[in-house]
Amino acid sequence: MIKTFTRNDVIRFVYDEVSAEERSDMELLMMSEESFMKLYHKYNVVKNQIRKVAIEPSENVIDRILMYSKSFSLQQ
Repeated sequence: MIKTFTRNDVIRFVYDEVSAEERSDMELLMMSEESFMKLYHKYNVVKNQIRKVAIEPSENVIDRILMYSKSFSLQQ
């Protein structure tokens, strides 16, 4: 039986969310299909870039929050 894999399956593979059987099948497919291997590498790069994104508020946002907070302490 020929198994087909979708882009979602490749993403699941990148995030290690596949069964042992699926992993084995996908690894075999990567060895024989260059396009599948390229897609895997592309998604892996994206995954690594996402990890590098800093999820912090900007200095401007922090300053505005502090100013807002100080305005309440001055009113009391």
